[in-house]
Amino acid sequence: MSAGARVKRRGVLQKLIAPQLSHYLLRAARESGIPQATLRPISAGYLAGHKISHAHTEISAPAHPVCLELVGEESVLRTFLSTSSAYLDGLRYILFAPDEYR
Repeated sequence: MSAGARVKRRGVLQKLIAPQLSHYLLRAARESGIPQATLRPISAGYLAGHKISHAHTEISAPAHPVCLELVGEESVLRTFLSTSSAYLDGLRYILFAPDEYR
């Protein structure tokens, strides 16, 4: 997801004060009972269709990528993805089960 992505809201005022999508999903993950979540800083990267973006300590480009890592039981993660699907439209996510790769 991009650093500039915001939670989609209706109404002009609600759109202006909408929280960053990454922070909203981080809080939603905690409320969903996911035991561990990290919002990872990306020093440089790009999203599909955008130029390479480099992080700066004072300001991030709106299209700069961010990564939210969620760690927990697969069933809890799948429930979170299902209940948060309205906010995940157009985002990419990976489910990795380490037990399958031993």
